Amino acid sequence: MALSSPRLIRRLRFLHIPRTAGTTFTQILLRQYRGKARFQFTGEIGDDVRRYNDLSESERENVFLFIGHAPIATGVPAADGATVITFLRDPIARVRSFCQHVYAGKVLYLRDEFPPESFDLGRFLRSGKGELSNLQTKMLINRGVVGSPYLIEKMSASGARDLALENLLHRIAGYGLQERFDESVIAFSAMLNWSIPVYVSVNRSASSGRLEFEPRHLEQIAALNAIDAEVYETAKVRFANAQRDRRFIQGRLAMFRLIRRLFAARVSAASRIRGRTPSDGR
Repeated sequence: MALSSPRLIRRLRFLHIPRTAGTTFTQILLRQYRGKARFQFTGEIGDDVRRYNDLSESERENVFLFIGHAPIATGVPAADGATVITFLRDPIARVRSFCQHVYAGKVLYLRDEFPPESFDLGRFLRSGKGELSNLQTKMLINRGVVGSPYLIEKMSASGARDLALENLLHRIAGYGLQERFDESVIAFSAMLNWSIPVYVSVNRSASSGRLEFEPRHLEQIAALNAIDAEVYETAKVRFANAQRDRRFIQGRLAMFRLIRRLFAARVSAASRIRGRTPSDGR
């Protein structure tokens, strides 16, 4: 879907599926649409709808960018009618990242139930938490609830897969893959006529204190995400085919990566300067 200028796009929505590099991508969006009013979904859709409806008519009309965790159908007509983009990720990698995030104590609503100091990976995988199973499919088909199994459990696996793919390929204007993040950003920039985007990765898992995933854990994750795996494999093939059809992206990719390295170095240097104090000896 080619769009001539971000200034001419009435509204854009980023459907942020957790643990798919969405936090980093959101930083890119905020730079590209600096100065535009935005509305952030929190994942508590009922509260989000009420909060949006509490805005004045003028405030609602001026919302240009929708970000945050919400399913394909949010219940906010302006968001549901916006140009929608999203990111997908290999389902096993996504769940592993989520488990690591919980283990590190970064998922506040789960800290009491699964405290880092006594975290049991097997127990967590058996817990039935919505983010552990087919979350990408759920968010591509659900209405109003992020990780609810209600709709997916009423359908056959093939029906859920087909509806997720129908929405991904025909209702969503474009998608990227976390594993091919730079190429995805370049594709979005071409589709939306952005200036060259720059970013520094955020919300990465710490390299220390890594969870150990045994084969039985990976088998369990795969079983929990069988529908997501089919959706992802189809999306991955189509993404690769689209990249081959857009050869110009490869040329832009080298320039993009060079600019990104320079930007990251500048941000790092600025952070070091801000962090210096007269007493720290640096």
